[in-house]
Amino acid sequence: MNRAMNRVPYDKNDTTKPASIFRVTTYEYQYYSPKKIHYPSFRLRTANTAFLPTLKEAEEWVAHKGSVYNRINKDNKPSSYYGTYAYVIMEIPLRIDTNLDYYGISLSERVYSPDGTLWGKRDFCNIIPDNCFSPEEYNYWGRLCLFEGRKPEEIKFKPGDIVEVFGYPGNFYWSNNEANLAIVVKCPPTVSEVAEKLQFYRATHSGYDVCDHALCYEFGYREDEYEVLSLACETIDHSPTIATLRPSIPVSTRMRNRLQKVYQQYMDKMDENKKQEEYGK
Repeated sequence: MNRAMNRVPYDKNDTTKPASIFRVTTYEYQYYSPKKIHYPSFRLRTANTAFLPTLKEAEEWVAHKGSVYNRINKDNKPSSYYGTYAYVIMEIPLRIDTNLDYYGISLSERVYSPDGTLWGKRDFCNIIPDNCFSPEEYNYWGRLCLFEGRKPEEIKFKPGDIVEVFGYPGNFYWSNNEANLAIVVKCPPTVSEVAEKLQFYRATHSGYDVCDHALCYEFGYREDEYEVLSLACETIDHSPTIATLRPSIPVSTRMRNRLQKVYQQYMDKMDENKKQEEYGK
């Protein structure tokens, strides 16, 4: 019986992924007319989906679609209509029980620009199956879900940058098929920051709390995100690193000023709270 059936002994250091298939989804703007696409948010739609047996074939599929996009837009002139928004490759595990309410669960995930350029990837898992039969099996999936931090070059924004949050099934925080304008408050942690935090956690916890299954809840996909503010919700929200994009349409001065005002008000409030805490000490 093979590993994909999840019924074989698990070595404590095993991080071999189970059998999987790759789903490629193309997302488009809901409307083609620029007059109907504007901030603070606009609608997207799922155009089509393909299933490929390997990552290489999935990437080739995206590259082909990107080349078609490039031919259509070869003059690099502003289009009179909007078409492709992004491509997403999700690595879907086979032969495991999962909750169908979470269509975005995957072993890994990649987001691509309309021209087929890789924007960002998540190489760790965001699911623990419902059919684990032993602590070793739970710990195996915990190791697959562990987030080890982002390399500096993968963190493309800094606090105060205006971004666009891509809402799709892999983004558990925002509505599907929607793009929202937002401003960055805090960046995802780096590899060294996660390593330091993990070392401290292990030194101050014991027992079940430091097993791989437990660690994935403390150091899982929820850590791999930006903290942002949007005009739709002027409180801190979260946006997965690979779902945080550059604005895909022009940002008006009015929208930029509104976001910067929300950002400054939030930072002023945080400074005031910090002063009160220090005064209380």
